[in-house]
Amino acid sequence: MEMLETPAAVEAPNDVQKEAFIRLMAETLPLAGYSGVRADLPGWDQPEVIHGAMRDHRPALFCDAPKPVFLDVLSPGPVTLEDVASRWQLFASAAELTGGEFHVVIPRWVAGRDGKQIAKQIAELVGVRIGFIWTV
Repeated sequence: MEMLETPAAVEAPNDVQKEAFIRLMAETLPLAGYSGVRADLPGWDQPEVIHGAMRDHRPALFCDAPKPVFLDVLSPGPVTLEDVASRWQLFASAAELTGGEFHVVIPRWVAGRDGKQIAKQIAELVGVRIGFIWTV
């Protein structure tokens, strides 16, 4: 099983960083014209869990307008390609079924490489189409 390593901030563990990315996007999305934003954060309405054949996953964020948008946050720290593939394939197919889009939120730079390029490479590896890549 392949490990993808993204450098984590020394002072912040992975989940704190991921929560910060989700919070930033939850505040940014309405400014970008999205509504009905739900976020996997304390004090927010949580996105619905998406049920898959093998595993269930909850998107980090969800918007219901202008169309359904499922967002996954790829935060710093070690992740397995298997886990990312499972989430991305599930969210991309949920987006397809609802006439929506699948978006990814990724650090602007990952181990000195362009985050957008990395997200595109992962999407190609796992066979999904990303509607938009947000870099933070």
